[in-house]
Amino acid sequence: MAFHVVPACIFASGCLGLAILSYFHLQQPHSLLWYSQTGAIILFQWVLSNLVYRLVFHPLSKYPGPLFAALTDWYTVYWIAEGGRHLEFDKQHKKFGKFVRFGPNRLSINSAKASRDLHNVNSNTFKADAYSSFKRFFGAEMSLTTVDHKAHAFRRRVNMTAITPAAVKEFEDQVTPHVDEFIDIISEGVGSKVEGEHGWSSGKDMCWYVSFCIADIMGSMTFGRTWNVQRDPKYRHFVKDLPNGVAGIHLVGHMQSLFFCNLHKLLFNQLIVGVGNLMSVSRSFALWRLEQTSMPHRDIWAALLASRDPKTGEGFSTEELISEASLFIIGGTDGMITATTSTLFYLTHNPRTLERLTREIREAFPLSPEDVGKKASEVECPIQFASAELQSVRYLPACIDEAMRLSPPVPSILPRVVGPGGMEVDGEYFPAGVNLGVPHYCMHHSEENFAQPLTYAPERWFPEERERGLKDGSVPVSGKESVKMLPAVGLSHGFTPFGAGRSGCIGKHLAYQEMSIVLARLIWLFDIRLDPSSNLGEGVGDAKEGRECRSEFQLYDRFVSSQNGPMLQFRYREELTA
Repeated sequence: MAFHVVPACIFASGCLGLAILSYFHLQQPHSLLWYSQTGAIILFQWVLSNLVYRLVFHPLSKYPGPLFAALTDWYTVYWIAEGGRHLEFDKQHKKFGKFVRFGPNRLSINSAKASRDLHNVNSNTFKADAYSSFKRFFGAEMSLTTVDHKAHAFRRRVNMTAITPAAVKEFEDQVTPHVDEFIDIISEGVGSKVEGEHGWSSGKDMCWYVSFCIADIMGSMTFGRTWNVQRDPKYRHFVKDLPNGVAGIHLVGHMQSLFFCNLHKLLFNQLIVGVGNLMSVSRSFALWRLEQTSMPHRDIWAALLASRDPKTGEGFSTEELISEASLFIIGGTDGMITATTSTLFYLTHNPRTLERLTREIREAFPLSPEDVGKKASEVECPIQFASAELQSVRYLPACIDEAMRLSPPVPSILPRVVGPGGMEVDGEYFPAGVNLGVPHYCMHHSEENFAQPLTYAPERWFPEERERGLKDGSVPVSGKESVKMLPAVGLSHGFTPFGAGRSGCIGKHLAYQEMSIVLARLIWLFDIRLDPSSNLGEGVGDAKEGRECRSEFQLYDRFVSSQNGPMLQFRYREELTA
């Protein structure tokens, strides 16, 4: 890149001067000592010239940010490993404003306009170098990491054919049995309302109950094969370790010199073990599915196996199938786990909202008179996957959207590199080669985009309710949200939980249907409350900055998210018995 000429000149002139100086000052110019000292001087000069360049001459040198971040990508590596990168972004943007330099060649821009500029379908950007570590691990690109726009578009079209809104309904037979199993497991130890306090179950950590259910659904829909982790603990370690695997790939992507002498394994062994587990399970699923000649149900993988490159006529290679398997495993689990558990957290911390959602779900799917007074296990829930009736409960996706706004599944940024010729982003010009990104957590918490941003208020997604507000003042009366920001649409660039533009999540509709049936079934059958003896998932008052808010669901930023809780108790709705 052109802006590398400056440090090269500094380095060359400095090295020449220091080499001449060292020659005259050392008594034995051709001794081992002479060579070692000269080498040390040249290394020092190389480091110094890079530091001077990054601080003074780099195109991003005019933007504020932590000094350490301007000097080295170790700043980013540390925060990815620590898990609080989204909170660090938020802290720095509150301190420095819209633009924050978070790496020698990396800039975070906290604005909806920047999101539109960077993720526009025709924007002059490409996937940043941070994504290239995926190929180093897997040996092939996947759709999410493919830099070439044409290759990405082809893979995206192939994947989309399997999960169009029209095709989603066909997955009912793969989804419903796992949701039924989930409800059966939650029902263990649950009593009825007539038992009073004794009717409440023991506390259940919903992070893991939801995780195992979503993982089983993903396996059936994608590969026609499930782990059965809801009942069998054999593969649960992988589900639990998935965020570490993604973090390991992401971390090394920001400093690929860690591959030298396997430093990544030495310094971040736990994360790299997670990468190995992800590679292993991706290979296992992909190769097993490749061996099958017929399947009892339609699955997503069939579209990949049948696809052919329009130019060469060739299908996906084995390595490409394995890498694509990892995409579906990650994309088909983690985001929905975070969104579902965070929705449960915010609903139970906001009883008024939970009461309204419970009322709307039960009114949309009334209990038949002959079922009143029956045992809950004898009653069939009328809620069906991806049904028009379920999608008509508009308050449910609003609750999910509001939870994803406060606790986004991808809390930090989706890095992009500016293409040849440069481009303008939010009124600022950036040359080719600069890495840019928009911090989702910061943008979702910004008063520039949302009135009372820390308030959980699903009503904000309905223009008529947002403008009217509620008499108790708990819902923002007016704000800067776009009237286009309807539930499950998210047309505003200020709200991007599923990404945006040509790299936006193609499985968004499917994700909403999965989350909706899990949440709707729970709320239809059970009364739900927080376990009074637990604060799992909450912030703590004396915790470090960013983790002190009790009413905020605590995420750990691994590029995707990991979390704990909430710890909930259940009992059957008052019309049913145990």
